[in-house]
Amino acid sequence: MHAKPESPQQPASLLERLWHPFFNLSVYGKYAVVLAGALACFLLLGQHEFGFVHWLKVQLDLLAAEGSGLAAIQHIHQQADRTLLSGGLLVMGIMCFVSVMSFLPIRRLVLLMRDISGRLQDLRHCGGDATDCLSGEMIPVLGKDEISGAVREVNGLLEDIQAISVYRRTIEADETSAEIYQRLAQVFSHNLGLRSFAIWETAETGDAITLAYCQPPDLAPEICRLTTATSCRAKRTGEVVSSRSFPNICPVFPQGDALSHYCVPMLVGGKVLGVVQFLFNYIDCEERAEQLRQSAEKARHYLRETLPVLHAKRLAQSLQEMATRDTLTGLYNRRFLEGNINPLIASIRRRKTQLGVLMCDMDYFKQVNDEHGHEVGDFILASLAAILQNGVRESDMVVRYGGEEFLILLNDCQEGHALQVADKIRQEVEKHQFRTGGISLHKTISIGVSEFPGDTGAFWEGVKFADVALYRAKEEGRNRVIRFAPAMWQGKDY
Repeated sequence: MHAKPESPQQPASLLERLWHPFFNLSVYGKYAVVLAGALACFLLLGQHEFGFVHWLKVQLDLLAAEGSGLAAIQHIHQQADRTLLSGGLLVMGIMCFVSVMSFLPIRRLVLLMRDISGRLQDLRHCGGDATDCLSGEMIPVLGKDEISGAVREVNGLLEDIQAISVYRRTIEADETSAEIYQRLAQVFSHNLGLRSFAIWETAETGDAITLAYCQPPDLAPEICRLTTATSCRAKRTGEVVSSRSFPNICPVFPQGDALSHYCVPMLVGGKVLGVVQFLFNYIDCEERAEQLRQSAEKARHYLRETLPVLHAKRLAQSLQEMATRDTLTGLYNRRFLEGNINPLIASIRRRKTQLGVLMCDMDYFKQVNDEHGHEVGDFILASLAAILQNGVRESDMVVRYGGEEFLILLNDCQEGHALQVADKIRQEVEKHQFRTGGISLHKTISIGVSEFPGDTGAFWEGVKFADVALYRAKEEGRNRVIRFAPAMWQGKDY
């Protein structure tokens, strides 16, 4: 997904193919060729002129010896004119050769700068997204000299920018931070060749830090033993921590003698969201160590693009949690139930099982608030929520339905099992002592029970039936469990 794009190039022209061996020379090699060519031409010109002067002397000597007249002198003048003409042409040829050989590298350099300028202008006008404006051709590479090396570096930079832009566009469409971590891990392992790393995530509040991602999965015993976020040096300082420069810099890292680690804090607005920890075997080969260092630096570029998106996703998740969880008890609220019940209903119908519906209400709770205050009342509600949560399985759902009412949904409930669970919860509440601030209270709970789809094919009608059974339990003296019966409900609306 994040592989570097292909770099299509136009086929080289005939002139470029003819000059290809010259382009492959280094800049100094080109200079040497031009200089050697110029010297050779000037030597040829000098030899030509020296030969002419020698010939002229011989002819003059012959004329002097023979006493020849005007015809011989005219012949010498004609030869001199021809020699001067050929010498002039030779000088012009040398000048053309030197000009062409000097012009070619300059022309290549100008074209290169023009291409680079064009790519930079594209980047400046693309509004922060380089995916589209860099999707065309890369700058052509014509040889192996220093100029071609510079072109390759520029092309590599442009491809890296495009790959990072594609990556950012992809993670912006992800829904959760877990998906972003998965995407980031793919880049580290597939694109950058970083095989061993861990991603730590800090809590929004408090001092907790958890392992969000580990590659490979069995690496967990070899990474840091972190109990609190402040025990991580990178998190605490907000700076990169490398054991390559300072071995055993982190006392919580258990493999200091066998592995080196490079820890990068995920810093946004002065707050550390987490830490990415890269692990390496100790390397004696300096070239390989440099490759890994460059990969780690590229990883930091990807992290810089990741952090704003990750921060936004985590903030959205936090807001979602606040909207769907009750802040006092930590349980899901009625809004969450209304937004997420349909998949559960479909699952129950597909498996042809029953959903136990328990509506629970603490008896005489208003007296607690009136006699002891709302702080004690809040404590009792939070304690009751914990009892309810501990009384059911992880696959079941406990919801604060409103006030002192709690709704429990028992997934895949067998016939009669809902009554057993409800009575067990009632007994736990009855024997529990609610202690706070020197106050000790005994409270009871009433529970109404129905089953879906056993009692009704409509889920919310099943909730209403459990509520009707709850009120019957209140009428019959409280501290009891009542199973809904059709005779209890004569209404048509729920």
